[in-house]
Amino acid sequence: MNFLSLNVRGMDEVMKTSWVRRLKVKHKANFVGLQETQLSFSSSIDINGCWDSNAFDYASVDASGCSGGLISIWDTFVFQNFDVIKNRHYLVVCGKYKDSSESVILNIVNVYGPQSISEKKKVWLELLNIINGTPGTWVVFGDFNVVRDPGERCNSQFCPYSASDFNRFIHDANLKDYNMGGERFTYMSRVDAKLSKLDRFLTCPNYLQLFPLSYGFDQVVSDAWNCFRGFGTPDAYLAAKFRFLKDRIKKWRKDGDQKERREVEESRSLSSDEQRIWADGIRKIMEWERLKALDLKQKAHIKWTIDGDENSKFFHGYINNKN
Repeated sequence: MNFLSLNVRGMDEVMKTSWVRRLKVKHKANFVGLQETQLSFSSSIDINGCWDSNAFDYASVDASGCSGGLISIWDTFVFQNFDVIKNRHYLVVCGKYKDSSESVILNIVNVYGPQSISEKKKVWLELLNIINGTPGTWVVFGDFNVVRDPGERCNSQFCPYSASDFNRFIHDANLKDYNMGGERFTYMSRVDAKLSKLDRFLTCPNYLQLFPLSYGFDQVVSDAWNCFRGFGTPDAYLAAKFRFLKDRIKKWRKDGDQKERREVEESRSLSSDEQRIWADGIRKIMEWERLKALDLKQKAHIKWTIDGDENSKFFHGYINNKN
């Protein structure tokens, strides 16, 4: 089941509706939570325009003036709700996850946290009471307007009291801070370049298998090896398969380097000496990987000569050999 959480900062524009729909389709979301609709009457929002089919239902919380406002939309083929709890700062939808071999009770919370320290603490206590008093698995996401530690803010003020209350809520509710991926910070003020991680995805640990996780090297190799399609003589086929695998690994490595570089640059600006050391380190790693690839290629060639035409069966066993 895929979830999409967006702080839309107003839904009074037609382009916002089409934007939500495009993201919903792109990420194949079954449940979409919107924060800061900034509309006193949610009924004026084109919910149909946010979805790509008629199989949906929704719940909403009106904004207070031009502040706040929440909407949760879900695919009725995948999720069936039986209760809704509304508050100015959160929207709880309780139901059943239908696309499962077992009957899974799923409680989904869309949050837009208040600004006041005391109001934040009040919201966390209210949610904790609801979670402790309601059976089922919990998924809590949204714009919490709070961070967990100083490292989640850059060039902006950190409040230890709000962070302590928020961390206590996560611990007492037995929630896991789920890694959404992407950029390190989820909000940037263009005026003074203040960065902060305000959006989060919290869930019970036993529900993580229902979410797509980012995969690493082993998964990249396995997927590339299994999805390759080729033809020709056995040696030409194997050589083409190696090239295909190499290209997939290079792309995986490049994407990882870009993500790592962004995280470092977002944390602070690097000096010219640090940038030189960084670039030199990247070159050394690439050279080491090139030599390692040559060594692997030579070993594979030797094995291919010995094992004859069992190329696919052999290589699969060889690449998983830890000795």
